[in-house]
Amino acid sequence: MNAYAIVVGIGAALGLFRVSRQRSGQWLDAALIVLLICLIGARAAFVLVNPAMFAGRPLEALEIWRGGLSAPGALVGAAIGLLLMAWLQRVSVLRLADWLYPLIPPLAVGAWLGSWLAGSAYGAQVPADTWWSVQAPDESGFVAARIPLQLCAALALAAFYFLMETLTPLPRPSGWFFSLAASWLVLVSLVASLLRADPTPLWRDLRVDTWAYLILLIPFYGLFSWLNFIARKNPKGPVMPA
Repeated sequence: MNAYAIVVGIGAALGLFRVSRQRSGQWLDAALIVLLICLIGARAAFVLVNPAMFAGRPLEALEIWRGGLSAPGALVGAAIGLLLMAWLQRVSVLRLADWLYPLIPPLAVGAWLGSWLAGSAYGAQVPADTWWSVQAPDESGFVAARIPLQLCAALALAAFYFLMETLTPLPRPSGWFFSLAASWLVLVSLVASLLRADPTPLWRDLRVDTWAYLILLIPFYGLFSWLNFIARKNPKGPVMPA
């Protein structure tokens, strides 16, 4: 088990603990299934983007413990998991999204910190005497002074989610918290993808994950904009679910 798996596992555990404190843990099972589908989506997207790695060895696509996950695929998997569980539980998908929102902050921050320790999603190498650089490995394990990309992304996410949870006035329409949190996660990941130095397939001179984040930003930010419009138009709307 590598550092990435340990740190992300801790983040997932913290997220599940936060979910369990709501409504007497009513949606904990749903959270676990969404996490599972999120993992499947992350692996499936990685395999689709890197088919040459599994040419002649298709069964290795199932060996998730070897590493190789896609963050955009995880986001798509999370969305599919939410839709599936909302249908199975006969509950509004926007309400369920907000009930499961507590998964996002620790899991997202943990993913970036795990990437720093495991040598993925790293920034470009800089001179060793650069005061703002950090020592970070690449995928081969070579440690060098680099742009602190993973740490900056983790800090940007942690600070934003803390401020969002402590300063946002209630009530807000169902889905508002989730859509804002997901939009910020996609935006931070989009900006970070433009600064990443790890190798990845390109399409029209841009990283494939950059294109994926650009596409994902449309539905997530579109949903938030719509819900935020509703919140401003009707400030005394329904109270957010506990």
